[in-house]
Amino acid sequence: MSTKGRNAPARPKKKRKPDEEAGEHSERWLLTYADMITLLLALFVVLFAMSTISVKKFMEFRTGVVQAFSPQINNFMQGGTGILQQNSLVSRPGSVPSPSPMSTSSSASQMVTIEHQLQSALTSAGLSASVNIVPQQRGIAIRILTDKVFFGTDSADLGTVGNQIVDVIASVISPIPNDISIEGNTDNQPIVGGPYHSNFELSAMRAVSVLERLVNVDHVAADRLSATGYGSTRPIAPNDSVIDMAKNRRVDIVVLNLSSPQPSLSSASTTTSGA
Repeated sequence: MSTKGRNAPARPKKKRKPDEEAGEHSERWLLTYADMITLLLALFVVLFAMSTISVKKFMEFRTGVVQAFSPQINNFMQGGTGILQQNSLVSRPGSVPSPSPMSTSSSASQMVTIEHQLQSALTSAGLSASVNIVPQQRGIAIRILTDKVFFGTDSADLGTVGNQIVDVIASVISPIPNDISIEGNTDNQPIVGGPYHSNFELSAMRAVSVLERLVNVDHVAADRLSATGYGSTRPIAPNDSVIDMAKNRRVDIVVLNLSSPQPSLSSASTTTSGA
């Protein structure tokens, strides 16, 4: 009988790791999880802050990004295509920048100067009582009542005093670059007889008469002018009395702000509008 199997030395048993060490390694994922939760919290805080950002803060942020990534500061950006070439933070040739607070202030100052010049010129000519100058958000409206100094009833021909008023206004608006909108208006009484079939036609032709005087006699650049007939659709007083109806029979020469959208019409163009 062989005793080889009995006398063979026993194999050493492997030592088991303590349960405490196994537990420590099994909870390491909590660190990664906690970091992820912290990052998500920071993300939501940033998103919330951006949702309530003011225009001033956004402009400061925009300026900071442009300065940080400007090719003039970072030479390594030269010749490359990156954030500056792909987004709208940097203006491109031909693009129209939004008006800055400084340009808005300058435009308002220019309008005040033009208003004073118009008032002074009309007063010197003795015509200030025939014209109302009304500042508006889009510019300055020079309102000329047709009954007193402009046209005869249902007529689009300029009178002598009307010519003088237009010429004085032209002396002020001719040197400036602003576009000019000439707008004819009437009361709501229908036209009976005469060469014009409607208030729209009459108001448009009166505006055209002013435009032609400004171009042909006063030599105001035609590409700055547009003439529109609004008929009785834009009253400034109720059409329920003779006095108020006379206020609505007028021609407005509007000096537009430089920052205002200009009419999408061809030079010296005319339209009739029911808007």
